[in-house]
Amino acid sequence: MSDNAIVTVFHDRIYERLLQEMNSKDDLAIKLGDGLDVKASILLLVITFLATQTAYFLDKHAAGLPHYLLVAAGVLLGCATIAAFVELWPRTYVLPLPEKSGIDRAAELRDFYSQHEGVEADVMIAEFTKNEMGWAQSRISTNQGINHVKARWLEWSFYLTAVAMIFNIATLLMRLF
Repeated sequence: MSDNAIVTVFHDRIYERLLQEMNSKDDLAIKLGDGLDVKASILLLVITFLATQTAYFLDKHAAGLPHYLLVAAGVLLGCATIAAFVELWPRTYVLPLPEKSGIDRAAELRDFYSQHEGVEADVMIAEFTKNEMGWAQSRISTNQGINHVKARWLEWSFYLTAVAMIFNIATLLMRLF
């Protein structure tokens, strides 16, 4: 086997491995989005519980500081609910191209390289793999951007809910003592 052939085989294996890693990252980005949605849904359950508790305490006509803490908790829970719904708002993730697009690109490469003598199939395969890697990299970048925005909204919802919970606990403790 010539040195050129060894280098070509080495490059092909590297491209294949990089493409596999990129496709794994692409899948993980979509799974992360699903995980963020599950967390937001759970947080909405906590918000609902705390909102019910806040309404119950407000119905008991708490006066003074407990009243103001409960009103603040209600406002915070309202904001947390909005943030959770913004996180859950449907977004369009970029998914892999349909197989037809890949087949079309392979045909374009075959037609292009068939005009050049001495070009081996390995060159076409390597070029197609590079194209796939570029597509995967673009999808990953776009989907990670979507997840970053979703994560920020979830984070705000969590912090607002946590402060509201502290206010409710403080009000409960004031009522007990």
